[in-house]
Amino acid sequence: MADNTFFTHHEIVDVISDVQPWDNFLLNFFGMEHHSQDEKIHFDRIADDRRISVFVNPRRPGQVIKSRGFAVDSYKPGYVKDKRTVDHKHVFNRRPGQPIQSPLSPSERYAATVVDLAAMQVRSLYRRLEWMAAELLLNGTYDMVGDDLNVNVDFARKTENTITLPVAGKWIAANTGVSPIDDIENWLTQISSSCKTILFGQAAWKAFRNDPKFKDALTLESIRGENSGMTFMPQRNGMEDVTYRGTLASVGCKLVTYSGTYDHPVTGDETLFIPEDAVILVSDSSFGYQCFASILDADADYQTMQYFMKNWVEKDPGIPYLLLQSSPMLAHSKINSTLSCRTGAIL
Repeated sequence: MADNTFFTHHEIVDVISDVQPWDNFLLNFFGMEHHSQDEKIHFDRIADDRRISVFVNPRRPGQVIKSRGFAVDSYKPGYVKDKRTVDHKHVFNRRPGQPIQSPLSPSERYAATVVDLAAMQVRSLYRRLEWMAAELLLNGTYDMVGDDLNVNVDFARKTENTITLPVAGKWIAANTGVSPIDDIENWLTQISSSCKTILFGQAAWKAFRNDPKFKDALTLESIRGENSGMTFMPQRNGMEDVTYRGTLASVGCKLVTYSGTYDHPVTGDETLFIPEDAVILVSDSSFGYQCFASILDADADYQTMQYFMKNWVEKDPGIPYLLLQSSPMLAHSKINSTLSCRTGAIL
C-alpha cells in the first residue's frame, strides 16, 4: 500500500516549533517533565518526615529509626485526539495577511493551511495544559472528562489550603474590618514551603490594593516598575495577560495578576483561567511536573513524547486529515505548598 501522508511528523513539528503560536503562563509553575513508557503515569507520593534525631549514650548501640516509605499513585491520563481537515475553500482563497499582489498557488496555500492547522492544534493542547495547571493550583485536583473518559486526578491537598471566605470575611467594601493583606500574611503560614509568587484575579488585586496597609506592604521595586526576577514571564503574545505588581515586603514573594482566558469547551463562553476573585499562593516551580504517557499509535512506535502528529488523505473523496495525539497529566510533588482562596471580591 502506498504511503498517502503528505507531511511527516517531524516536518510538521519543525515548522510549528518556529511559530510558537501561544505562550503559557501557569504552566511555568510546573517546571519539571516526566515521561512514562507506559499508558499510565506512576507518581511517588512521599510524606514529609518531620521527626528529629534522637539522643543516645555514645557507648550504646545506635537506635533504629523505621522508614516511613512512600505510596505510588497511578493514573491513566486523559488522551487528546484533535483531528482536523483541510477545507478545500482555503486552498483557493487568499490566506489571512497574504498581500493581494503576491498570490500563492493552490499547492502553496495547501501547505500553508496545514501549517496553520498544526499550529492551532498545538495551541489548543497547551491551552488545555494551562487549564489543568489552573485547576490544580485552584483546587488541588482536576477532572479529565471526555468521550468514554472520566479521570479524576487528586493530590489530596489539605482542605484548609482550599479556601472560600464566608460572607463576613469577603474582600468587599462592605466588610470594612477585613484586611486582605492580613489574610495573606496568615495564609503564608499554612503552606509547607516558602511562597515564591502570589497570583491574583483582577478583582482580588483591586481589593488587595485598596487595603490601607497596601503602601507599607510592598517594596519600592513595585513603584519603580521593575520586572526583574520574573524570569518565567512570557516574552511574546499573552504578555498583556500577565502584569507584575511588585513584591510583598514581609516575605519577598512576587505579586502578579493574570487575566488569561480560553473558550469553554461546553458553553463556548470566554472563561478566565483564574477567576477574578481568586488568590493563589505558589512555591517553587520544581515541585510541579508535566507528565506525558505513551502515544497509543503504532505510527508513533508507542513512544513517549509531548505530542505526536500524523496526516493522511482519504482516497475518495480526497480529503486530507491532520491528527494530533497526546497523553498529558500535570502533577505536583508538594501540593500543600500551594494555597488558593476565592475571596468574593468584585470589580
